[in-house]
Amino acid sequence: MKHLLTIDAHSDTVYSAKKQNIRMYDTDGKTHLDLKNLLESTPHIQFFALYSDLRDPDKHYHDILETLDFLYSHLYQYSYSLKLIEKRKDLEECLMPGKLGIIIAIEGSYLLDGNPHRLQQLHRLGIRCLSLTWNDSNGLSGGIGDSEDRGLSPLGKEIVNKAHELGIILDVSHISRRGFWDIIDIADKPIIATHSNCITICSHPRNLDDSQLKAIGELNGVVGINFVPDFLGKDKANVSGIVDHIEYVMDKAGKNCVGLGSDFDGMEKLPDDIRGCEAYYLIECELAKRNFSGEEIGKIMGGNLKRIIEAVI
Repeated sequence: MKHLLTIDAHSDTVYSAKKQNIRMYDTDGKTHLDLKNLLESTPHIQFFALYSDLRDPDKHYHDILETLDFLYSHLYQYSYSLKLIEKRKDLEECLMPGKLGIIIAIEGSYLLDGNPHRLQQLHRLGIRCLSLTWNDSNGLSGGIGDSEDRGLSPLGKEIVNKAHELGIILDVSHISRRGFWDIIDIADKPIIATHSNCITICSHPRNLDDSQLKAIGELNGVVGINFVPDFLGKDKANVSGIVDHIEYVMDKAGKNCVGLGSDFDGMEKLPDDIRGCEAYYLIECELAKRNFSGEEIGKIMGGNLKRIIEAVI
């Protein structure tokens, strides 16, 4: 029986299931993750990202609320086995087999553009993780996909400060380089890159350079290693490649700075030897094979992200 806590800092399963108009309990392979398989992997905490491809702030807002309602319908239906983590004490229920912990995240805060008051509402609705942008910019900051490297606006800085005041984890995975450093300058709590890898291993703009890895480590933050083949690199789209990125983050930022951020259901092609949540076990085995200590494995698989949850929310 599995007893090691695993935490995955990013998946797009809610978005994928809603788009396909299917329930999330047993998707019969139509999504990478489903609740049935995740429950078999407990103790486990899953960050479920809410995403919308709409960019008008009001349309984005209403679309996110519809997606949130879709997720809540599952939380109500399976309340005996799902636990929404809103407070630090909620973690305790998620540390034993049979209870799946859930952190709700928003990926790209376009709904907050011109509407900072909505952040408090999102917190009341259970949102505990937030990225300011997706790849494209908004009124809060530039995104990593923009041709112009624009940093945080005054509104973006206001949102960063308010998010930490409320107890919402800040995610820097899609933000511009300047936006990243602006957050580093003003953050007073640990931050996370929920699903990013190492640019030295794989030269993709979504990956982080050594200075960014070190900065996250100095803030006691965590980098969630992404399973997307394009972010892992040539000949590294497998469990061994994932662990290569884990080792690199540890070397540059320390053993407390790395976790998992699969991006399941946010990629078209999976790594060669991964089909779904069995990946967590395969990664654990690869870490043991490379002579990582039990303490290090526990931190990588979930302990480091658990510390972030405890420190921020």
